[in-house]
Parts: sequence; C-alpha cells; structure tokens
Amino acid sequence: MVLKKKRGKSAVMHSKAKTATKKNIAKKSAKTKLAPTSISNNLFSKKVDKSLFLTSLKKIDDFLSIDSLKRVAIVSDNDQDGLTAAVQMKLFFNSKKVESKVFFYDHYTKRFSFPLDFFFEFNPEKTIFLDLNEGFVSDILADIGTKAGPCLIIDHHQSSLVTSAPFRMVIIKPHSFSSVEPSRYPASKMVHDLFGGKDWVCSIGVIGDFAHEQWSDFLNTVSKKYHLPQKKLYELDDILACITSQYPEKINSLFEFLCKAKHPNELLKSEYVVFKNLFEARLKILRDVFYSDAEYYPDSELYFFKSDNRFAGKLSNNISKELPAKVVIIFEQPADKIKCSIRRQDFKINCGELAKAGLVNIPNSSGGGHIPAAGATFPLEYLEQFKKQVRLYLLNNPPKEVIVSNP
Repeated sequence: MVLKKKRGKSAVMHSKAKTATKKNIAKKSAKTKLAPTSISNNLFSKKVDKSLFLTSLKKIDDFLSIDSLKRVAIVSDNDQDGLTAAVQMKLFFNSKKVESKVFFYDHYTKRFSFPLDFFFEFNPEKTIFLDLNEGFVSDILADIGTKAGPCLIIDHHQSSLVTSAPFRMVIIKPHSFSSVEPSRYPASKMVHDLFGGKDWVCSIGVIGDFAHEQWSDFLNTVSKKYHLPQKKLYELDDILACITSQYPEKINSLFEFLCKAKHPNELLKSEYVVFKNLFEARLKILRDVFYSDAEYYPDSELYFFKSDNRFAGKLSNNISKELPAKVVIIFEQPADKIKCSIRRQDFKINCGELAKAGLVNIPNSSGGGHIPAAGATFPLEYLEQFKKQVRLYLLNNPPKEVIVSNP
C-alpha cells in the first residue's frame, strides 16, 4: 500500500497564492479589449513585468477605444519584423471587425508600398506605426500631417523625439514592460504578446531580428506545434528576407498570402521559394567575394564591402554571424546614394551611435538603429568622409564592455 504524502502548509499556501495571482491577472486583462491569451507564465519568465505589461495593455486599450473605432491605418517597416508584425496587427483588427489598411514604408527611399493618395483616401481615424522609430515616424508625419490622426507607436529601436505630431501620441517600447534587451524584443513579438498573434508568423520576425536566443522556448513551441524542424523556421525567414530586400514590389502580395495562410508549410511550398533560391545563390557568391575583396582595418576591427543592390541587409546579417566581434559595414549604391548596413553582434559597439557618428556634417543623410545592427544612407560623394568618420569613432571608442540599452 502506497501512502500519499501530505502537502505541507507552506506548499498549500504557495499553491493558493499562485492560483490567486492567475485569477488576478485574468481579471485585470478582462478589462481590456486586447487578447489576454498572450498572458502566460512562459511570457513572464522572459523578464516581462506582469504589472507593467497590464499597464501597457490598458494604455493601448484606452488609446484604441475599439468599440467605437471604425478605420485604422497600419504603417510598418518593410523588413521581416515589420511585415510579420503588420500581419498580426491586421488579423487582430479583422477579429474586432475594424476596417484597417496596411502601408509598408521603406525608410531608406522614404517611399510607401502604396501611393500616398491611398492613405488620404482611406482617411483613418487613427494610425499605428510598427517597427519604426520616432525619427522615421516624424518623417512620415511631415508628409501625411493631420491625416494620421492620433498615433500609436509599437517599436523596439532606441528612442528619440517625435516631431510634427499634431495629435495624441502613445509610444510602447520593450522597456515599457520588459527588461529584455530592446533589439532582441522584435516588434513582431511585441504585437504577438500584446494583441495575440499568429505564432509561426511571429517566429519569422524573431529569427529575422536575431532574437532566437531570447525567445528559444517560444521557437521550440512553434516548431513542435507545426511538426517543423527549426531549420525550416529559418527557411521561412530566408523567404521573407529575400522578398522584402530583393523583390519589394511583391511585399503586398506576400502580406496577403501570410494573412490567409493557415500553416507554415503553405509558405514553404509557395512560388516565393523559387525567388529565395535565386537570391541565396547570389548571396553565396557575394560572401566569397567579401572574404577576398573587403577592405579591412585591423586597428578598428572594421570591414567595408560594396555589394550588389538589395543584398546588403541579408549579406551583412550572414557575415556578422560569422564575425560577431567585428564591425561589418556592407554598402550598396542605388543611383547617387549610398545605403549601408552596419553590424556587430557582441554588443561591445553601439552600431546606432556609430551610424550617427559616421554621418556628422553629411547633408541629406539619415541613420541609426540598435546596438547590434543599424543603417545609414547618404549622398555618394560623401562615402570617403563616412568611412573616415566611422574609423575615427571606433579608434576613439574601442570596445570594452557589453553595452546595455537605456530606456
């Protein structure tokens, strides 16, 4: 006969407290119109503060006033993270029967995926910006003005000031409710956690923004749920990276595809795979050329390399994985502009600050980003000045300790 072990008083009290906590969370989340399904112990184990998370939900809920909202515009970055965040946001508003329209924004060319007149004709009551920092939002608002209405920004880049904001502005960053390094809490994961989302689509944004280590449990869950090896999840990211960088004219059709797709295998068997294979074949060639021809400055641990147009982003990601303790700057030359992708993965150089330092006194330029990844664009004639200023910054600010982002 096996006797059942009696639970101690402390164990019983702990169990009751745990149950009470869960009920309290459910009660608070029920007060909002946002999906409480994202509230789980697994999420909170990732250094997400419960109280601050619920406060952020309430702030978003108050902003949206979903019961009376009829039309909302979604303006999102056009990379993997921006695309997957937009898919989930669109599906959220579909579930609430709120009309929404997505406009992808290329912050290098400062162009939308649809003519700007489409935005004016849609005439949104409110606008949500995804994966775009305050500087890019300011640029957009300078073009669309009061047509944007009150704005909500959900973004994980370093903060800056918003200009040209005629109405109320609500900003949600990872630091609003989490201690996770912001560059590793992608917008796609923020939307998934705050609004409820499409998990396998979200996983693409996580992988695309190098956040696989921070969200490994999430990726493992997705992998098991859909019976996909993690290698296939990375292949999904490769498909989106190809389309968003090399074939931007297909981003709207890919967006519609992802909204409708029920299973990741649909994307793995789609026509987009053909484009990915062609893209990757050229990437392999460019990688070999990088290692034979790139400029290298050992005094600043810095690489410069010119790639084919629309390959710099993905190529810099790949090279940076192989050289995480080096600054890798891969640039391309569309027309009379230079577009740079700046990477260093050991968090000992702030690539966002490096980009800004390289652009000092260069007119008609823009740049910035995260600690491990950033971008810059400027007129062709200032390329040598940019190189010199980047090297000077690195020589004066050698890598010492791992950098932690400030709120």
